[in-house]
Amino acid sequence: MLAQRFQIQGFPTIMIFNYGLENKKDSKAIPYNGERTASGIVSFMLDLAEKANIEPDLHEIYKQSVYTDNCQGPVICIINFLPNIYDSSASQRNEYLDIIKAAAKKNRKQPFQWFWLQAGD
Repeated sequence: MLAQRFQIQGFPTIMIFNYGLENKKDSKAIPYNGERTASGIVSFMLDLAEKANIEPDLHEIYKQSVYTDNCQGPVICIINFLPNIYDSSASQRNEYLDIIKAAAKKNRKQPFQWFWLQAGD
């Protein structure tokens, strides 16, 4: 039913839906006609994420499973240690997190996973 809905003629078919499009309709889906290699598809999608300005994931490590579940595969896991919230203000904490998010955005095409935790955790 889904293949008929999007008029899929062969496999694999990749359809792109514009992120944040207000009038989301099936007819607005765009077929991907780029390179059919893993690196080509990933590169194209990362460029789309860059254009859409989607925030990269930034995981707070408050228990071991957050790290274990998100630091898998061929990635480099970057852990940022921040002052305890009692040693700084909420605005300072947010400034630190904004710096980390900015670094994550600039390095979006790298195989990085970003984590943070506060002193004492």
